[in-house]
Order: sequence, then C-alpha cells, then structure tokens
Amino acid sequence: MDGKTTYSNAPCPGSKEIEASRPPAVQGADAKKESSARPAAAGGVVIPEMQAGKWKMRITRDKDGRASDNEICGDPIDGFRNEVQAYSASTKWGCTMTTNASGPRSVRVVYDCPSDRSPDGRPVSKGRSELSMVSASPQAFRIEMKSTVYPGYVMEGTRVGNCP
Repeated sequence: MDGKTTYSNAPCPGSKEIEASRPPAVQGADAKKESSARPAAAGGVVIPEMQAGKWKMRITRDKDGRASDNEICGDPIDGFRNEVQAYSASTKWGCTMTTNASGPRSVRVVYDCPSDRSPDGRPVSKGRSELSMVSASPQAFRIEMKSTVYPGYVMEGTRVGNCP
C-alpha cells in the first residue's frame, strides 16, 4: 500500500455485475460480512492472503454449468475468510467446522450441521458444506464448493491490476 490508494469490495466502475446474490461460501442465520485484509486462522490453518486490487472473477454453477463473470476491487476472498473466522469461533449453531491445509497455499474447510436446530432451538440448515481453496500465488485462486445444503459452484479469480 502506498498510503494514497483506497480499496473497496464494491464492483469496479463500468464492470459487469454477477447475479444479485453471490453464492454462499458458508451461510447461517447470523452470517456477517466484515471487511478485513488479515488472514483468519481456523484450527491453526491460515486462509491464503490475496493481493488487493482489481480482480476478474468467474463463478460457475455445478447444477447447469452456467458461468458468470464480473470484476471487483479489493480482496476477493475477504468474505470467505471472515466466514471461516466467524464460524470457527462459534459453536452456538451446533455445527462443527474443520480446516486442513492441503499445501502451502491450499486449504479445505468442512462445515457440518448434524441437526436442523441449534442447541437453543433456532433453525439451522442441516447438512454438510465442503470448500476447497487453491491459490498458486497471491494473484490467483480457485474455490470449489460441494454441499448437501446449497448449490455447488466453482469461483475463480485472477488479479488484473490496480483499482481505479
């Protein structure tokens, strides 16, 4: 950072937006998105850092193979990182999260909810979601989600420059 550049997770001016709602990485009734450029540790595993800037993104749905492209500015996996941090720090939903590093810039996250109710009776989406993230460098990544709860997808991102 040069002290003059500001970063945002908002779409870049003139970029094409994808569908109104982005696919869930891990969702729950209280899932919150907060902005942070720091990696979150979950079970000792660190989500790889990405270089903030302008990113070209592609999301492909498993169900029908449809792909959506867009561009964003900022850290493209900030929401994923924050969800892993939030869910790994809480057991209030009665679910478990396990994370395993599968390489120097790769991580596997499994979120398993064995019941459709939390310990205090709130509704929870029963099932299992598995996310695998692979990143060869801070300028590219691939996240694949398989789930018994949510539609599966693959999200790929490549850094294409600095934000305006």
